Amino acid sequence: MYERRWPLIAVGFVGILLVAALGWAAGRSSAPEGNAQAQGESARTNAIEFVNGIPIGVEYTRAGALAAADNYVAVGSETLLQDPARYARLVREAYAPTYQATATREAQAARKQMTELADQYAAGRKGLALVAARRLDRYAGNRAEVTTWTAGISWGPGRAAGQRWFFTETALRWDGERWRVESVDESERSAPTPGVVRYSDKAALGREAFERELDGMTAPMYGAEARK
Repeated sequence: MYERRWPLIAVGFVGILLVAALGWAAGRSSAPEGNAQAQGESARTNAIEFVNGIPIGVEYTRAGALAAADNYVAVGSETLLQDPARYARLVREAYAPTYQATATREAQAARKQMTELADQYAAGRKGLALVAARRLDRYAGNRAEVTTWTAGISWGPGRAAGQRWFFTETALRWDGERWRVESVDESERSAPTPGVVRYSDKAALGREAFERELDGMTAPMYGAEARK
């Protein structure tokens, strides 16, 4: 569950970090036949629809499973501490009924343990979660398993701005209408972390560059032109 990583937690963050080549990138897959093609096709499908402001995976294909996992991981990572109300909507709309109570309980425990950081978000700290690459590990019947390489980036009051990279393992089930999360966990193994790139000493020292350059930006939706 997310509380094991609290992805936007700035533990060990040092300075302002510019992430190079971060965005929607298809990872190679070890899943059976056709997966590489499916990953490439996911941007050309209507795999995502918005329900109550949450991007929902609505395409029953390999590409659709990947798009669903991309969005669920990004939204969950970004909102767990920063926007609890939206996280609760994610759980209601995208998580399997059998997993919702567990996800809610673990999220509440994370917020209690990380009160200081949650207060920083309430005071104006900001964060983004971005999927850099992912892999469809299993696709069989109405279930899929996806590994996601994700960056949590945060800046603002309370701590130096920075990034954290991690692997997330998501199990999905197709319920006849949408992909739902049956479990989501940070992997025990460490994820590769790109080197720090500083574009100027001044920008590396303050939040002003983040506020100026990222003003109005939000994390992208993955796997199609989403329909509201």
